[in-house]
Amino acid sequence: MIRVKQTVSRQAPWVAFGAVMLIANVSCGKAPETVVLTPAVQIAETPSITGKVTLKGADAAKLRKVVDVGGNPFCTGHGDIIDSTWRVAADGALADAVITVRGSQRASNLPTTAPLIDQTNCEFVPHTIAIQPGQKVRFHNSDLTFHNIRIARHAGETRENIDNLGQPSRGDENTKVFNVAGIYRLECDVHRWMNAWVFVHAGIHTAVSAADGRFVINRALADGDYVVEAWHPQFSQSVSKTVTVRDGKATADFDFDFGNAFQL
Repeated sequence: MIRVKQTVSRQAPWVAFGAVMLIANVSCGKAPETVVLTPAVQIAETPSITGKVTLKGADAAKLRKVVDVGGNPFCTGHGDIIDSTWRVAADGALADAVITVRGSQRASNLPTTAPLIDQTNCEFVPHTIAIQPGQKVRFHNSDLTFHNIRIARHAGETRENIDNLGQPSRGDENTKVFNVAGIYRLECDVHRWMNAWVFVHAGIHTAVSAADGRFVINRALADGDYVVEAWHPQFSQSVSKTVTVRDGKATADFDFDFGNAFQL
């Protein structure tokens, strides 16, 4: 999977701000890709697989780090910003893990409103989303400061910058279609601690664990056996298991061992 070393870094020097202003509205990606999407079908919106993701072998309190924003006058006005590398509850519940079902199909019956990632109080919110190929994502700036969204696709040990969206003013918004399945990291070049993830799964059967570690895959599955995987950006390997769906429902809990993480 992906090896990404995340650090709690200081704000980029203000001398770089002007350069970012000049390039942020120009795409840094390649020419648009020609993609043939797999057929989309109606898939009922009903819970099928539920469970919880837990981090083992770590003290949650020790993983909590306050970001050094380098004295940024706007970002310091919102109180402490907590590093998003690990969001772990006292009981080990792990947020931001992406749960996927292998062999999932694309759904034609999607919500009318595209998922939103907001830049608010100098953070990306939410930190992780999961979508299917062909879906749009809205990127919004709710802050009274300049932000940008650098989008990079990760594959194994490689990283490919595919876009850079400038949002100099509060209320600015961009929409991007993600046609290719894969894992995409978002960064703000002005505020280097800001990052987030867009996980584009082959189909609609996805979920992201919440602050309590729990997740719900809200799409129907026929009875049978499925390989279900849990991914988190701080691990090189997903955790997978075979799950049996009966009467349309199943439970799957996942444990990540901190000893296998990219420890910082």
